[in-house]
Amino acid sequence: MSPSTDDDTNSGAIIQRLTALDNWPLRTAELDPVFFEASLTKTFPTAAARLAFRERWLGRFLEHWPELAHVAVGGDGVLLGYIVGAHKDPAADPRFADIGFYRELGHVTPQYPAHLHINLAPEARGRRVGSRLIEAFMADARVARLPGVHLVTGRDSRNRSFYARLGFAPVVELVWEGTPIVMLGRAT
Repeated sequence: MSPSTDDDTNSGAIIQRLTALDNWPLRTAELDPVFFEASLTKTFPTAAARLAFRERWLGRFLEHWPELAHVAVGGDGVLLGYIVGAHKDPAADPRFADIGFYRELGHVTPQYPAHLHINLAPEARGRRVGSRLIEAFMADARVARLPGVHLVTGRDSRNRSFYARLGFAPVVELVWEGTPIVMLGRAT
């Protein structure tokens, strides 16, 4: 896929596949500041806990499915955001056994097997960068002939309106580890 150029003048970002970047394996470390800034979890009891958190929500995707990752590259070459994900049904894939809510969502994940995680630097928000990253991931899911894509977020999270504008609708709500969450899905 070639870099996206729609609305680049507004956002100052080009959307491209992570693996198309020169030295892309080394550049994955540039995603960490975006990941941790966007995360609701800001403090960790140990460096090992911080690393485990990164692995759970970002690292496994970069390791197993880097070809599905897309990045937003600013005019100065700085990575302003990313989308990572998998085309595997997480309820059926043992690589996601550590995420307990998938056991409770397994009855609907076959309809939306692809799943994503997206984060943007503050300066990239509100400039169509996120929507362009999601559309790049959706295009990959369509090429793979998957029936749908999902994500899981807080039931009351502000980001729900962003996802709703992009066609994601609530599929299942539940409480996981004391937090109300919702699985949002979108057909390809």
